[in-house]
Amino acid sequence: MLQAINDRIKGWLGIAIVILIGLPFALWGIQSYFDDAGPRYAAKVNNVEISANEFERAVSMQRQTLAQQNNGKLPIEENELRERTLTQLINQKLLESVTIENDYRVSDAVLALRLQQLFTVDGVFDRDRLERVAMSNGMSIPMYEHVMRGELRLQQMQSAITSSAFVTKQEIKNLATLNEQTRDISVITFNIDHFASSSSVTSEEIKQYYDANIQRFMLPEQIKVDFVEITSEALAANIDISEEQITKRYDEYLKAVSGREERQASHILLSASEDRAAAKIKADSLKKEIDQGADFSEIAIKHSQDPGSAAQGGDLGWVALGEMVKPFEQALFDMNKGEVSQVVESQFGYHIIKLSDVRSETIIPLGVKRYEYEDEIKEDSVSSMFYDLSERLATTAYENPDSLDAVVDDLALKVHTSELFTRDEGKGIAENQKLRDIAFSSLVLEQGSNSDVIELSPTHVVVVRLNEHIAAAPIPLAEVSSRIENILATQNAHKKTVAAALVAKGKIEAGEPLESLAGKGVSVEEITSLSREDQNKVRDPMVLFTAFKQTQDSSDKISVKEVELMTGDVALVVLNKVHMPDSVAQDKLDSVKSAALREHAIRDYSSAVFAIQANADIEKNIRLSE
Repeated sequence: MLQAINDRIKGWLGIAIVILIGLPFALWGIQSYFDDAGPRYAAKVNNVEISANEFERAVSMQRQTLAQQNNGKLPIEENELRERTLTQLINQKLLESVTIENDYRVSDAVLALRLQQLFTVDGVFDRDRLERVAMSNGMSIPMYEHVMRGELRLQQMQSAITSSAFVTKQEIKNLATLNEQTRDISVITFNIDHFASSSSVTSEEIKQYYDANIQRFMLPEQIKVDFVEITSEALAANIDISEEQITKRYDEYLKAVSGREERQASHILLSASEDRAAAKIKADSLKKEIDQGADFSEIAIKHSQDPGSAAQGGDLGWVALGEMVKPFEQALFDMNKGEVSQVVESQFGYHIIKLSDVRSETIIPLGVKRYEYEDEIKEDSVSSMFYDLSERLATTAYENPDSLDAVVDDLALKVHTSELFTRDEGKGIAENQKLRDIAFSSLVLEQGSNSDVIELSPTHVVVVRLNEHIAAAPIPLAEVSSRIENILATQNAHKKTVAAALVAKGKIEAGEPLESLAGKGVSVEEITSLSREDQNKVRDPMVLFTAFKQTQDSSDKISVKEVELMTGDVALVVLNKVHMPDSVAQDKLDSVKSAALREHAIRDYSSAVFAIQANADIEKNIRLSE
């Protein structure tokens, strides 16, 4: 088709099209084609632009971070993510401008120290790590340093604001006194199970609830897929290993083992740095003494000019191939155990070598090594085949998107069919979340095409296509009727429990004694000297919270608060008495002071940020942030 178009626009028709396209560019310029798309920036902060590229890069980074923290899923909608990110960038730009206007500065030395702290590993600055981190954030090193300098300026400003927070001694004393007070309370609990026994639900109520909450009783959307797969396990089952392959590997092993032989050697060195002829004559003379029975180590101690071994009688320890100069090594590995060599010449002078011992790696028999080689050969073959077949699978499935037939013919694979599965749950191959996500993608579900190759593991890849799609549908009322009945019964019981508690609350406020309220489904409990930390004294955290939220009325009116408990029960909390401490320990005062300073610092900084925002000129590109 593209070639046909190309052919047809040649000649006078092609010239006319070029003129039509080029005329608007000549008259109005290319920029006019983009003017209707709106502003090219994400936002303006006091006439300073946040570029669209900067915004998109920040969105991408935020998306990646949230996905990594939530097993690959975004916990918020895309538009909310974009709005949050834009707000963060705007605030950052505002604060940056304030730090610059107020002469906050970060010297090169301070910046370098901070980078040293962040990227020093085992006492050594790791520049490669710095470059990797900068690159992962889409920045060059200078860009990263610029961002870091801005963050340090913001820290300076934040520190200047928060360090000015203060709290008076009287405020500390008042807070500590409140914190250390204790209270006497009564708790009247209304048991929901008692009131549930008198609750009945009609079929009409069940039907009304079902109709009003139909979305709560839906069978999720389900699909079934056809798929072809390649697994290393299946490939391995069809690989034959020849005896020749095993023998070749064993021969390579024997060669390697022989090359790892070590020899325990000693030597006498006569340096040729001054008079080479004289050194040779002396070496020959010492060799003659050794041949006549002189002790090798004694001669080495007395005459050897090798400072590293002379004192040890010439002992060089264990020597392997490749560790010594060539003439020395050749002579040593041609000797038999216990022999002393002839005089050997090297660039260092003249050597007399003694071979004390020989050791080599124990050779493992072929019968034992065979199993290892079979596994290695099979693994190598499977790895190569798996890669090649995966590439062919990807290409064939992509080039023939409307069917798996071409894949089956080309790669001799078998088509399998999954069980029905939902977006959130599946069996067999559909247990894999990645596969479910791709199976429900637009490409597979809506366009009906083959998927791309899905890597379920390093040794397992598949391609899927839609076999069957069942849309979400309501669960029949008969199947959820009992469930709805329980919900409504619980709701009715809760209403009756709350109503009973409110009636009792009115009686208490009217002066009726608490003991008179006790009965079936209602219990009364007295708790004295309750502190804010006495969680073990109450049945539910909300009781403790409510007890210390209440205030005593100066008119001696009884303070009663109703509270719903986690069990579904309802309780009335009656405040009987407040006990103020006679004194507060110094450690408690210090603790309260620290907490109050932190709270004031956060409040002061938040107020400063709000003030900066209120006085700023902010323009958002709404189209881009949606």
